[in-house]
Amino acid sequence: MHKRLSSSVIGGMVLGLISLVLIGLKVTDHLSGDPFEIADIMIFVLLFVAWMQLFTWGIDLKMQKDEMGKQIAYRSATISYNVAAIGLFVLWIIDRIVFMRKEDFGNVSLFAALCFVLVLNPLVQFFVARKYR
Repeated sequence: MHKRLSSSVIGGMVLGLISLVLIGLKVTDHLSGDPFEIADIMIFVLLFVAWMQLFTWGIDLKMQKDEMGKQIAYRSATISYNVAAIGLFVLWIIDRIVFMRKEDFGNVSLFAALCFVLVLNPLVQFFVARKYR
């Protein structure tokens, strides 16, 4: 338990340092007049995913592979798929209504859907894992 706690703390510190550096760089860029770009938003999304993975599983990879970890991953994937499918459908409807698209393809909606799907699974795993603890 002590080893798991210390490796999780070290992993959290490393991820925290990386997060602070990246956020600091992006805030500095923004304050100097550079607008946020798609890559900047993806960095923040991926940082969120990394933090959720750390909070859910820690550094211990054995916990993900044991029976309870497999059950958590299975339930999370099922819930994520259903929510993502509904979310993508809603985004598609909103895109069609707001932009009055009939034959056009909305890139902003696709990007929003990508971010939605990337963030959803780690978030659901976190809450499902809390149910078993």
